[in-house]
Amino acid sequence: MSDTDWAGWQRSWDRQQEWYMPDREERFRVMLDMVEALVGPEPRVLDLACGTGSITDRLLRRFPGAVSTGVDLDPALLAIARGTFEGDGRVTFVTADLKDPEWTKALPYDSYDAVLTGSARKTHMRAGAEFAQDGSHDYDGVRRVR
Repeated sequence: MSDTDWAGWQRSWDRQQEWYMPDREERFRVMLDMVEALVGPEPRVLDLACGTGSITDRLLRRFPGAVSTGVDLDPALLAIARGTFEGDGRVTFVTADLKDPEWTKALPYDSYDAVLTGSARKTHMRAGAEFAQDGSHDYDGVRRVR
């Protein structure tokens, strides 16, 4: 696996996603602007439905002191994410189904400064609502998580 071009796979995924959402990079920039405005340049971020780690990639390039936990269920996308960030101690990837009410138990931290997602699928929105049920967490694209 060490000879796999993970960065190439990541670029290929990003190009494919940009076809569906041409303003994708602008959305990422706005998300990160909000994170910086709310919590500063060293946030702990939860990247829901992280796919290949596109948001995490932009986060860490912009904020080298950030920490990211990516959550997804797709093994192929997570393989690209794990390969891309192999050896980077700022990043953790978790395999979890956001429809499972117990998915937060797999997270390495009890709290996050921000929750980000590039996907607005209904299942993820439902998972976000479940994540916020106890009142200590909030989810709506980018909001502060206490």
